[in-house]
Order: sequence, then C-alpha cells, then structure tokens
Amino acid sequence: MPPRNVKSKETHMRILTFLMFLVWTFTAHAEVEKIKVQKRGVADDIIKCEWKNTEGVPCITIKVPVNGNIVQQRISPTTVVDKQQIEKYNINDVKSALEFVNNVAVVQSGPTGQQTSVFMRGTNSNHTLVLLNGIAINDQSTPNGLFDFGQDFTTSLQRIEVYKGSAGAHWGADAIGGAVNLVTDINWQDKVVLGGANGEKSISGNIAKEIDGWQIGLTGGISESKTQSALKGGTDKDGAENKSIALVVKKWITDKLQFRTNFFTRNTYADLDGHSLALQNGYDSDNTLYAMQTGVDYNTKNTKNYITLHSHSYDRDYISPGELDTYDSDSYTLRSEHKRIVSNKFSYGLGFEHKIDEATFSNEGSYSSNLDGDYNSTGLFGNISYIFRDDIYTTVHYRNDNNSITKSNDSYKIGIMKTDLLPELDVRLSHNTGFKNPSLYELYGTDNYGYKGNVNLDAEISETNEIGFDFRNWSVNIFETNIMDPITYSYPTYVNGTGTLKQSGWELAYAYSDEKNIFNWSGTSLSSKKVDGNDQLRRPELSTGFNYERMLEQGLSLIVNYKFTGEHFDVHNSNYSTITMPETHIMDVGITKYYQGMDIGLRISNLFDEDYQRPHGFSQDGIKLGLIIKSRF
Repeated sequence: MPPRNVKSKETHMRILTFLMFLVWTFTAHAEVEKIKVQKRGVADDIIKCEWKNTEGVPCITIKVPVNGNIVQQRISPTTVVDKQQIEKYNINDVKSALEFVNNVAVVQSGPTGQQTSVFMRGTNSNHTLVLLNGIAINDQSTPNGLFDFGQDFTTSLQRIEVYKGSAGAHWGADAIGGAVNLVTDINWQDKVVLGGANGEKSISGNIAKEIDGWQIGLTGGISESKTQSALKGGTDKDGAENKSIALVVKKWITDKLQFRTNFFTRNTYADLDGHSLALQNGYDSDNTLYAMQTGVDYNTKNTKNYITLHSHSYDRDYISPGELDTYDSDSYTLRSEHKRIVSNKFSYGLGFEHKIDEATFSNEGSYSSNLDGDYNSTGLFGNISYIFRDDIYTTVHYRNDNNSITKSNDSYKIGIMKTDLLPELDVRLSHNTGFKNPSLYELYGTDNYGYKGNVNLDAEISETNEIGFDFRNWSVNIFETNIMDPITYSYPTYVNGTGTLKQSGWELAYAYSDEKNIFNWSGTSLSSKKVDGNDQLRRPELSTGFNYERMLEQGLSLIVNYKFTGEHFDVHNSNYSTITMPETHIMDVGITKYYQGMDIGLRISNLFDEDYQRPHGFSQDGIKLGLIIKSRF
C-alpha cells in the first residue's frame, strides 16, 4: 500500500465531509424520487427518456443493454453513458467518458490521442473486453491483445455500456475485469455539434431519414487537438486528429422480421513521444479501424431472435526516423441468439458464436520482428432466469468456448437477488468465472533480440464473488477477483506463471434527482495484488468523485464534476524504479443554455490547473476553456 501522510488523510476527510454535506442538503430539503422497474414481464426492456419532452423534442428511449433482461440487469447493474451525457459534458473521447464510471482507472500517456489503458476493478488493462454492438473488437495484433482507448472518440457513438466484473459467461474470452460495449444506432434527432477548447476543435453531426420503409442514419465528425507535449518537460506540442463515420440501415421486411446493417470506421493520426526528451519528435501513429455488421432480427410476442455476421480490421502504422512498424489484424464473427419468455417468472436464452482472428506484424528498420498467426474459437452459451415468490430473482449463465490453441474453457455465472429483505433493502449475490486467451503475439511473435512466442500457453482463469446492497438511493458492492495461471514474460518468451493475482474492494454510490437537481456520487476502495503480494502499478487504493447538475432556470443549467484519485505505485520513466504517485483532484465546471433551437455550453476543465502525471513522465492537460454549440433540426 502506498504510504499515506497526515495531509492526505485530512484531505480525504475534507472531501468526504463536503460530499456528505451535499447529500444531507439534498435529502433534507427535497422529497426523494425513487424509480421502480415495472414488472410487465421478465424480459421487458427498461425504458426512460433521454431528455425531457420540452420544446417539441420527442422522447428518445434507451433500452436495457443488448444482452440484458430485467432479472440480469437487477442482479448485475450495467452503467450506461448515453449520447445526452456525452454532449452535455463535452466529451470527445471514450477515455473521458469512462472516467465517469466508478472503479474504472484510466491511464493515458499524455494528452488526447496517446496510448490509453483501462484498469477495471484492479484487473490488467488486457482483461477488459471491448465490443461493438455486442461483438468483440479487441486488436489481436497488439502484444497483449488489449484495446487502446486513446484512439476512439465519441463522435459516432450513441451510448457506451460498461459491465463491471467477470463477463465471460456473456461474452466469452478476455472479459475477466469486465466489458465495454460501444453502441452505434440511428439517432432521429438531426443535429450539428461544434466544440472547441484550448488547442482543440471538433465538428460532428447526424442525419436520419426513412425512405420507402428503409431507415437510414448517418453520423460522423472530425476532432483535432494539439495542446502540449506528452513528455514532462517536452517542448513540442503533441496532438491527434480523429475522423469517424457510422452508417446504420434498417428495414422491416414483415412486422416480425427486420434486416439491419451498419458500418463503422475511424482513423486517428497522433503525435507520439518516446521515453526520453531526445525522442520527442518524429514519432507518429496512424491507426484505422473498419467494422461492418449485417444481420436479421425475428421477434414475436414472447421471443427475440437474431443472427449477425461481423467483420473488423485494424491497420496500424508507427513511424519514426528510420523505422516503420506495421500492425494488421482481421476478425470475423458469426453470432446468433434465441431468447424466450415462457411466463412472467421464467425466461431462457440459447446462443452460438464462431470467431476467426488473424494478425500480422512487421518491422522495417534497425531491428527485425514479425508476427503471422491465427486462431479460431466456437462458443455455445445459454441462460435461464426465474423469479420466486415475486421477490427472489435468480439467473444462471453458462458458456463453453473451444479455441484451436487453448482448447476448451468453461465460464458460468450464478446470481440471486432478494428484494425488500428489510424495508427498501435489496441484496444481490453472484459468482462468476472467466478466462483470457493468450494473444496472437504471445503465441507467434518473434524478434532478433531472442523473443519467440509460445504456442503452448494456456488461458488465464478467473473467479469473481460479489455481494451488493441497494437501499433507497444508496448502493454498495463488495467484490473479490482471483486470476490463476497468469501469463507473464520470462525471457525469451511468455509463460503461465504460478500463484494468483488478487483484486478485492468495495464500491459505494449515491444517486439523487428531482425536478431541478441531478446528483451522483461514488467512492471506491481497492486492493490489487501481484503474485508476490506487492501492490500492482497504477491502481489507486482510494478514489471518489461526483457529478452534479442543477437547473437554474428554464433552459439554463449548471454542471460540476469532481474526481479524486489517491496515491498509487508507478514505474519511474527514466530509471524504472518503483515510485509513489501523489493524489490528484480534478474538477470541471460548465454551464449550458438552451436558446432558439440551440444548446450552448461553456466548460472549464481542470479548474484548479492541477499539474500531474499519469503515468510517470507523461503530462496531462492543465486548465482548459471549452465551448460547445449543438443545433437541432
């Protein structure tokens, strides 16, 4: 555990005292508004308005995540960051959106566009599975098969779904820490959005039409930034340019059968820095993702059925003087699922998924390195949900994945929830297992320094236990995750280590809303241990934060966001020793005004101009003044 000083403890107490004062103020002066789920049927969608139906704007519905029904959603709640929040808080990239989620640590090697890792509930960054509309899009040409969150922007996304905790029974391999689902869809609110801040500018928009029964939605935009050097003490300003387009086409063939296809692409060109000031110039990345999904949905009163064919490819080039690294990967997935409501108490689902992954990597320059490999996997999965006595919710998920390299791996989830155990107190329990396959680089990569991949690697295996309590506007989750057979590097290759990676902790959250106020607070305590029992790097033991929105008058609102990140260990950028990174306090404030069909927003990011590094040696943006204008048509 990082050492704590008296000042740190006093700071924590001041923060918690302030937050509790806000909570007391809200609860003492207004009636608590509690939203209950309508029990119309086990698999009914949970629907809410994206914004209030004012000024003639229609109510847009947001439904339960693509894999969810009411039972699953109540036992394992999913966090959703929707389009309204993305635009309201002037969020340009996925990394910034994830910082709103409790117990998700985001580490970016400098300003916008730099390498970004996400540590969910203390697990490694390659333990977070990333999906596009419910199908995995992790890049198998990376050394650990991880997803670079610094490359993806929010321009073409309608919402981001975050599943915390092992999700192997839902999604298969690589979801040990959780999963992030990037969702594209038709947005029927035509608009243009202009945004800008110190060294940043963006333009995006969307248009939707229905022509002879064909529903067509097109969303796209461009974001540019050039704020500061990624390296602490650097003199050049590093930046990124992102272009993205999403096209969605739907057609109801009959009243039950729907055809759909969607295309998504984004390109990010970024200035990168090496690990020293001497390497801060002339190092760039060109990262492109192409993805296409086509499928049909067949729904009746009591069944939901779909089949989807998915393909995606990454084309990544890293350019420096005398060097060219080229990474390419292709993935093909066929996924089908059948869900049925048998009664108001009982439902089940059955599904099938087949996936092929291919990757190549080559270096042209001072050293020789290459990767050329592939594998395929087939997954069979099913689930049942049952409600006993109208107050005991149960769900069981099971999935078997057979991989051409790691062979057969099982994942399962058992969950139960008792409502009103005490008046207004709900209790949730779950047990989950998961696994992570080795990446293609770990299996097949080589270089002239002696590294050679190991085709005999086994999958990492995980177990997660969780208990949660919901009382009025409060919720608490206590969890423990153990990862066995961890894949580690031992010259000249990767091996399955002995021992167990251990993550445990608790999450506390409070949510309140009334006609004029929306307030959300969360706090986390985390213990993340290596096999040798030492703390893992870049996992703060304590973090907390809140976001608050107040309607000052009709069409005018105030927004305040605060994030505290506690002390944690990191590696020194120059001598590679283990050091303790200090705590940080980041506050953003903004004000938005609805005026004659336009939303105008002014935002100050990093209000106190906190000077901090995360990770060590890489600077983050200081105070920024931003403006956003959204015009609806």
